[in-house]
Amino acid sequence: MIVDDNATNLDILNARMESWDMRVFAVSGGPAALEALKRACDENDPFRVAVIDMQMPGMDGGELGRAVKSDERLKETRMVLLTSLGARGDSRRFKEIGFDAYLTKPARPFELKAVLSGILSTRAKESREPRGITTRHTVREIRNLFADQGARILLAEDNITNQQVALGILKKLGLRADAVADGREALEALRAIPYDLVLMDVQMPEMDGMEATRQIRNPQSPIPNRNIPIIAMTAHTMPGDREKCLKAGMNGYVAKPIDPLALANELEKWIGKEMPETQGAALSLEAEKAPDEADETAALRIFDRRALLERLMDDEDLAETIVAGFLDDMPKQMTALRSFVENGRARQAGGQAHKIKGAAGNVTALAFQETAYDMERAGKDGDMAALRRLMPELDQKFLQLRARMETDETCDF
Repeated sequence: MIVDDNATNLDILNARMESWDMRVFAVSGGPAALEALKRACDENDPFRVAVIDMQMPGMDGGELGRAVKSDERLKETRMVLLTSLGARGDSRRFKEIGFDAYLTKPARPFELKAVLSGILSTRAKESREPRGITTRHTVREIRNLFADQGARILLAEDNITNQQVALGILKKLGLRADAVADGREALEALRAIPYDLVLMDVQMPEMDGMEATRQIRNPQSPIPNRNIPIIAMTAHTMPGDREKCLKAGMNGYVAKPIDPLALANELEKWIGKEMPETQGAALSLEAEKAPDEADETAALRIFDRRALLERLMDDEDLAETIVAGFLDDMPKQMTALRSFVENGRARQAGGQAHKIKGAAGNVTALAFQETAYDMERAGKDGDMAALRRLMPELDQKFLQLRARMETDETCDF
């Protein structure tokens, strides 16, 4: 739920969150929000999070937060406060009200996404336990955040584009990291080298992340450190996915494509670095609208260069390397998918589409990613008709993506 009396802000936030595959309901004030929250409970489909503006007429964001937390049926609702009047002591005051996070406006989209990812990834029972309030951590402040920890990370990820992005982010965070392509290789690496933490992709060939984790945790395992922290990385966002990862023995969970802020927040739980609080300046959500917004939005759905640079902490050389690697590797991935479709191998086509979807997400190619996701679902459902129908669409979207990456002046690195 989004609560804001400014219609333009509602439209922008609504569009942004829908692009993150969230179900969104927008209201213009506190009383309407309370009514909608209660109605959703009556329908057994409660809101998981409410993003609330502070400055509203009648009932402001703080008063709405108190009303939510005082209602027995609503008190488990996660709440994020957006305020343009940040002041000393806000963190403590908003935490006492019951807010899970607050951001001073203007807030960059990737900062809001990181905050939402963090609070939504926490298990329901943890929502009743004491915890700190999440605030903004800017890209500038997390560069080299863990450089003085001397930690060494093992990354288990079979997709080359995803590997490059994750390794690039880890390097920017000040961490040494090695990459392997599947769970079996991860086990071999852990037997030989004393890593401090594992970032484990869930879906990999040969041996997936779940099985690799179970073998690491096995009391009979030959791995010296069977208690090594393991953070799951997954593009799956279905209910219960986090619980499955934790049941397998994983310690944490980050969604793909990896957001550097969300990753840093997860890593600091295990390698001992306290994240800073800040209210630094950022680009305004309100300022993102432009006269040619429809054309710009369509172009950004093909390839969002700015979002890619944000994910890579403004490292243009790394972005250029990742785009070049993606364009070199993706035709091979497309050929493999096309072969599965032509030969009627739905399950394999779905698995290959999953790999393509992950790579597309990491290079911020939303339109291409969405069609790959549709093909992944069709493969899981055994729907060959849908796979055959969607394959030409995926081909066309890749051609658009490649053309934009290679020729659009706004995309030059």
